[in-house]
Amino acid sequence: MKRRFGISLPEPVAVKLDELASSISSDRSSIVARALQEYLHNDLHEHGEHLCTGLIILMSEKSIDVNSLKSEIVKAQFTIRSSVGYITVLYVEGLYDSVRNLRKKVSRRCIFTRYIPLSCVYMGRS
Repeated sequence: MKRRFGISLPEPVAVKLDELASSISSDRSSIVARALQEYLHNDLHEHGEHLCTGLIILMSEKSIDVNSLKSEIVKAQFTIRSSVGYITVLYVEGLYDSVRNLRKKVSRRCIFTRYIPLSCVYMGRS
């Protein structure tokens, strides 16, 4: 079942949406629905403690010694040198509060960080 409603977008956003829809042969509604699903999924991670699995992506000018972080939630990692600096990907598993704290800790040394949740299990929910 779908529900219809109208939204207003700033002109530059609407133009980009039209360009994207045309370039991937899709309709605007599908693109907006997919973007909202992702946003809601990511936003849900900010509310309520839960176990999660995900990726923390870091971009930095210098290589980051992940071992010095002494974090039990980091299960795997790799770093590559790119034209923009160093890109480090951390695969993490643990309580979201631990993930958030680790991201905050490493972000002080980074140009950019992003957490991509892969799965989550909420406490007290079936």
